[in-house]
Amino acid sequence: MGIGITIWDMETGDHLLHIPTSASPAHGLLCLRQQFLVASQIHRHGSIGGGAIFLWALNKPQPPLRSYPVEAIGPLSCTNDGIYLAGGALSGNAYLWEIASGRLFKTWHAHHKSVNCLLFSNDDSLLISGSEDGMICVWSVISLIDMEDSRSWPPLLHYSSEHVSSITSLLTASGTSNSLLVSSSLDGTCKVWDFVTGRLIQTQVYPLGVTASVLHPEEEILFCGCVDGRIFVNKLDIGLLEDSLFVAEDQAVVLKGHK
Repeated sequence: MGIGITIWDMETGDHLLHIPTSASPAHGLLCLRQQFLVASQIHRHGSIGGGAIFLWALNKPQPPLRSYPVEAIGPLSCTNDGIYLAGGALSGNAYLWEIASGRLFKTWHAHHKSVNCLLFSNDDSLLISGSEDGMICVWSVISLIDMEDSRSWPPLLHYSSEHVSSITSLLTASGTSNSLLVSSSLDGTCKVWDFVTGRLIQTQVYPLGVTASVLHPEEEILFCGCVDGRIFVNKLDIGLLEDSLFVAEDQAVVLKGHK
């Protein structure tokens, strides 16, 4: 949190942009329309609620645009078309803004515990949230935008309490006939869901809590980082496994090096 933000060219290793200071938490940094860098800032000096959201243009050096919400925002997510931005707070509240105008569309109490992760579905129709208590909720974006009372509770499409500890990442995969969600948790599991119906398809069990996960662009390989620094590499063979619960540690390639 004290060493700033750096963007590299992955092919050459060149530094493209460096922002010397940042107080952005986990999942509080994203790229908007490949043109802007957006970061939530916790305990930012001068903010009313202990936080701020900064926006930098990637193509020209200039001071960031600043927004000061009523409370500190942690995770952020934006729609693929770059129209809406969602943010979650330690209080369990969630927020939805229109990016171009800065208008706050919706504020609602999404979770009883801190919101750790937010993710829009690939078609921008759903917003998925994960909490410190292991709860995952799925919301309709249309219902969030159309509700007349900006502080009323929006209807839940469905929710899950299958995880028994903090949600650490949410991923979508669209390479199959189903719209898949992959969730990871400090309970040592990654779970694969059909997030349209809420059905749990598969649970992968790891030896320790999973702190981060990412899918290969081909959406067939899942990389899971655990609290001891090991990275487990598994194929995401949805529908090919007879047993929906399996010990991923036994089948994974393990990358070691982090301490």
